[in-house]
Amino acid sequence: MEISQQPLLLASLLLLFVWLLLQASPRKQRTNGQGRHIPSPPALPVLGHLHLLKKPLHRSLAALATRYDTEGAGLLHLRFGAKRVLLVTSPSVAEECFTVHDVALADRPGLASRRVLTQDCPAIAMCSYGPLWRQLRRLATVHALCAHRLAATSGARDAESRAMAAKLLRRAAARPVAVKAAAYEFAANVIMAMVAGTRMTGDQVRRFREMTEAGLAAAGAANRHDSLPVLRMLDFGRTRRRLAGIAEARRQFGQSILDDYRQRRHRHPGGADDDAGERETARTVLGDLLRQQQEEQSPEHLDDVVVRSVCLSLLQGGTDTTASTIEWAMALLLTNPSAAKKATAEIDSVVGTSRLLQESDLAGLPYLRCIVSETLRLYPLAPNHVPHEASRDCVVASGHAVARGTMVLVDVFSMQRDPAVWGERPEEFVPERFMDGGSGVGGRRDGGSSRWMMPFGMGRRKCPGEGLALKMVGVTLGVMMQCFEWEPDGGKEVDMSEGSGLTMPMATPLMAVCRPRANMESLLKAL
Repeated sequence: MEISQQPLLLASLLLLFVWLLLQASPRKQRTNGQGRHIPSPPALPVLGHLHLLKKPLHRSLAALATRYDTEGAGLLHLRFGAKRVLLVTSPSVAEECFTVHDVALADRPGLASRRVLTQDCPAIAMCSYGPLWRQLRRLATVHALCAHRLAATSGARDAESRAMAAKLLRRAAARPVAVKAAAYEFAANVIMAMVAGTRMTGDQVRRFREMTEAGLAAAGAANRHDSLPVLRMLDFGRTRRRLAGIAEARRQFGQSILDDYRQRRHRHPGGADDDAGERETARTVLGDLLRQQQEEQSPEHLDDVVVRSVCLSLLQGGTDTTASTIEWAMALLLTNPSAAKKATAEIDSVVGTSRLLQESDLAGLPYLRCIVSETLRLYPLAPNHVPHEASRDCVVASGHAVARGTMVLVDVFSMQRDPAVWGERPEEFVPERFMDGGSGVGGRRDGGSSRWMMPFGMGRRKCPGEGLALKMVGVTLGVMMQCFEWEPDGGKEVDMSEGSGLTMPMATPLMAVCRPRANMESLLKAL
């Protein structure tokens, strides 16, 4: 570098530093004279509160709220670099946010990582609130997630549960099973059957899982490259290049699903998706969308970007979260053998041992449903939910101002473990707490009592796949318990610590040994 250029570089760096200080300096929220003080920890210039955050993020945020929200406001004001953040820690405030202020808080933060990851293929969960989001959500709901379509595709889930049981039998007693991997393959193939009428190969499942997990890891609320512009400008660690690579892999995977489907339809014209008279169970999401794409009188144009986005949203939204929930449930059952025995006895009583459990049996298995509810209480799908953003100024919780552009996080992890709500043993796995007739799942009060859960979110941005997720978790867990006896690998104690990420994986993946139950061996061998 020439000596004459050095002063210019130093001046540029100084101006950048001053700009960052101005961006990160504390700002008064626009309150129109109505705002009340929101508790906040001491902040540093530029960094804000990033220096206080440890992994896993949900534990760190909960500890900050406990320490600094001494007045019990149920709110904590933070800054991730220059980004204002509001942490909601009270069920009543959360309920107000996503009912009274649902529209004002329905947007997603315009984070740099999100823009790179979804620039050519927006995901429903991450899409900005507006016409495109409404179109994607409506298409996913109508063609895959409504009650009618779920009932029509139950056969695909039963078929995949049989395939999973047969595969576990081949592995039984030979080597430990990676529980999440087995559950992930089940969930991916269930949704692929709904989307395209096919199954993934083992290599496809592995590549899809790696791509999805990399995207989830990069989409965290406290990603420092999102919070500190200087890191983005200098691209430390080649983060932008890595995100662009994930985005391109995502686009290629989605387009390959469309191309493969079109090729199959070209080779076999007149298939189920081309004939409205065929059985409803043979219909697929892709068949519906591509048929609508070709209709000249269609009220909306569906280009390949929209079709890809719907398909990938279903696949990515329903695999990792479902597999993680199954893994947590199995870990809880391994550490609570009395609950496992009770669940198995219920299945034997209702289903028997002459046939495999089916999705239609779930309605008659209340204790199994309680296990799923208790798992979602202790280990919700996303401990702070997907971040929201205020699209306009609003006032919550009797006068606390939330400025436009503020990121909103909900500490659902702590709320669902609050001893004031859940009694003396809120950290313990007690499925019986849901045996009073209320599931407590879905952002509503349990049976009219004060117990409250929202593992799938609340309001218009609530996860539309709740019904599908509960069915997949219930069937998978039920078949695993009906067919096999489980124990931790090597008799070791199960590590129940939580990992980091937008979702909440186990810090140490669960490895377990499964052996076919004596009264199920003949049935399993016949699969």
